[in-house]
Formats: sequence, C-alpha cells, structure tokens
Amino acid sequence: MALLPPDPLFVLRSDMGHIHSLEFMFSENNATHLLAATEEGYIYFWNLQTNKVTNKQRLGVSIQTIHYMLPYIITQEKSGHVQLWHVETNFTCTLLKEYYCKGDYCRSIIINSCLILPEVNSKVESVDLHTFETVTVFVPLKERLGNITALEKANVVGKICVLTGYESEHITSIAFDSVIGRGVCGNSSNQLKVFTIDKEHNIKLKCEISIKNAGCNVVRLRPDRKILACGGWDGNLRLFSWKSLRLLVGLNQHNNSVTDVIFSGQIVPEWNSNIMSVAGGDGSISLWNLYNH
Repeated sequence: MALLPPDPLFVLRSDMGHIHSLEFMFSENNATHLLAATEEGYIYFWNLQTNKVTNKQRLGVSIQTIHYMLPYIITQEKSGHVQLWHVETNFTCTLLKEYYCKGDYCRSIIINSCLILPEVNSKVESVDLHTFETVTVFVPLKERLGNITALEKANVVGKICVLTGYESEHITSIAFDSVIGRGVCGNSSNQLKVFTIDKEHNIKLKCEISIKNAGCNVVRLRPDRKILACGGWDGNLRLFSWKSLRLLVGLNQHNNSVTDVIFSGQIVPEWNSNIMSVAGGDGSISLWNLYNH
C-alpha cells in the first residue's frame, strides 16, 4: 500500500501560468537556480537560496523545452523554433544562434554534443550544438508511423541509440534504464507500458503498470535508478520503485496536469540533498526530498 502524501520542501509560485519545462542550473559562483519555461514564452530564473525570481525574460512563444549547458541555454518553441542563448552574469540572455525544426512538437533531448529533434515524415534529426547545423537525419524503416511525440537516449550493448515514440501508439514520454535494458512508456491510457530491449535490439513488452486515471504527460527515472516518476493528466505525481514497479506514494500537490519532472542529479547545496522538482499546469513548482536515504 502506498504511503500518505508527504509535504513538499517548498512550492514556488508567481505569475508563471502554464509551465512546460524545468531545468536545474548549478554554478560555483552563484546560488543554484531552477529554470522554468512557460506557455507565454518566458524563462524564469528561480534562486533556490531565496526561493525568489532572480530574473524573468521573454525568449519566445510557448517554450516547450529548455536545456542548460554552462553558460548557455537552449529553448525549443512549439513552432519548432530553436534558439541558443548566452546567460550573462546578471541572468539576462543574449541570442547567439537559431534553428528551425520542421517536425511537429516533441521535447528535444541532448546526446553528447548533439541536439536531437523531431522531423517531418517520422524522421529524427541530429543538430550539432556548436554550429547549429544538421549532422544526421534518421529515417524509420516503416512509413506512416505518425508524428514523433517522445525521444529518449538509450545505450544498448555499448551503442548509443535514440528511442522514438509516435502518436500512432499515443506515446507521450519514454524513460529507459541502459544498465538493465528496461524502459517505460507513458501514454494516454491508464497503463504504463514497461518494455525491454535485448542485445539484438528487439523490443518486447514486459508488463503494464495500472494507474487510477488515464493520461501520463511525463515519465522520469531518477539517476540512481531507484525511483520511477509518473506525472499524470489528473495532477497527481506517482512514484514507483523501479526495481519492483510497486507504487510508493502518490503526490497530489498540483491541481492541474503535471507537465514536467526533473531530478537534480547532484546535491543541491541550498537543501543539502538531491531533490526532485515538479511543474504543473497550475503555474506552480513543487520541490521534494523523497527516498534519498
């Protein structure tokens, strides 16, 4: 049986409106910041020492994804407009490069020095982060797979692969554990699909995890591979044991759909712990310290 929901460490609120994407920003010289990308096209720089906004700047329209690579950020708009920005010492952003991806919206991912983006006709495009020019276009073996809706990095038998989810199967998000060759897909149903990839790159459905209400926006694996997070359309964040796939706890802090979940991946000095950050369509961000001992 799942435990009763604990309280968050803190909840960040302002005039953000619908939030699409979060990213931690670590710095040796400044406090840790949390970046939030919004439907209105603003990027908010949240200072995790003061829990206040250091700066907000409009960098586009409907920014769906944000990436941080000291001292740069990359924004991806719903329209496919991708921009590279330099973050100045006062947390303002200066535009350096632009790129337009022709595929329908899907969250981009970064693999090594390349930005992986959706393309038309179910293709995937790899763009060099230094030049912002196309490196490779991956073409699927099958036609009519539909628009790409999810991307994920996978290391299979020492080879870096890109896992792609398509709208034809209603996939919304993918998380993959390269150590054990097991992954999970979020989708529009009330079942998360757990799958495996063998050494011959065969994908097999392993089992299904039922959730109370249909619809999952995002699935995330914690870097230590112990926790699976599922952000639901119903506003609930469900945490599962990745080993047993057992539900550990349901968090109902948000009163609109959960839109993004990220793990710090390292200790956040302001909280002296690894933390989890959750964004919602309700315009708030909750911070959590769970199952770290």
